[in-house]
Amino acid sequence: MFPYDNTLQLRPEGRIIVVALHHEIDLQSADAVTDAFRRACTHGDTDATLLDLAALTFADSTLLALILQTRAEHEQAQRPLVLSGPLQTPVQRLLELTGALSVLPLAGTREQGLRQLHTLLDTATSPRTSQP
Repeated sequence: MFPYDNTLQLRPEGRIIVVALHHEIDLQSADAVTDAFRRACTHGDTDATLLDLAALTFADSTLLALILQTRAEHEQAQRPLVLSGPLQTPVQRLLELTGALSVLPLAGTREQGLRQLHTLLDTATSPRTSQP
């Protein structure tokens, strides 16, 4: 586990690294979040990232920009990324009002997000069968 402070944690769970965000994330915590997202994207012992937003009580456009940036970095690295809730009302509103919910992969719970990522990883590593 990589604790940063009381606002975020990184924790490998098998093939997935979980970045759990807590309390409020704003401009003051942007550097720590940026570092955590980069570490997650490049974590050598895992193959996917779950951003757990369930305990996040406030986020502003700074965090949204960081999430969109990390999504692009994960896509470039061909590394699956899923966000999980349930989302607190202020976070839900931010994602709804900006249209981010339509472009970000979101699971209702942490467990659903982990299952979704395991399915993506299993699909990516399963041998392809040839179709006649």
